[in-house]
Amino acid sequence: MKKIVMFLIALSAATTSHAAPLAPTEDKITPDFVDQAIRLADTRKDSVRRKVTVVVTDLGMSTDISPSSTVYLTYNSNAEMGNLSASFLVADDVFHNLEAKRVAPGIFEISYVTYRDEGGMLKVTKTIDATELYVQDHKMREACGYDFCDGQINASIDVKETSKKAAR
Repeated sequence: MKKIVMFLIALSAATTSHAAPLAPTEDKITPDFVDQAIRLADTRKDSVRRKVTVVVTDLGMSTDISPSSTVYLTYNSNAEMGNLSASFLVADDVFHNLEAKRVAPGIFEISYVTYRDEGGMLKVTKTIDATELYVQDHKMREACGYDFCDGQINASIDVKETSKKAAR
């Protein structure tokens, strides 16, 4: 029993977690630096196409352990009568091994390996709750009377980060 308790204490000490809301970014994603785009959601309802994409930009090669990529979560809601969008810088410290997936409607997860001074090489997982984007999209279209309605969605997303020592 003592070994199990010690194992659980060691495991909890090796994993950290925190959550925070993330506001949209004003950053412009330059096509020259786009390394990868991963479509996480693509739905059509009431003649509106909604897409959630992870866009990975390449920061270039480095001679040390500097990050090599940044990751944006983008939301586009396109219709004949208006286009709405929002972009979020969700990670600017990606070293390698990026994975992204849809966990549930409006919930997405990205994971990657990074280097942080306080912990060395870490496996980071960010769980992103983007459901508020869909809610604000609907409210904006309703406020426009479903007429022409272009613009930026100004809603925050919730990002929960967990990290643990990266496997060697």
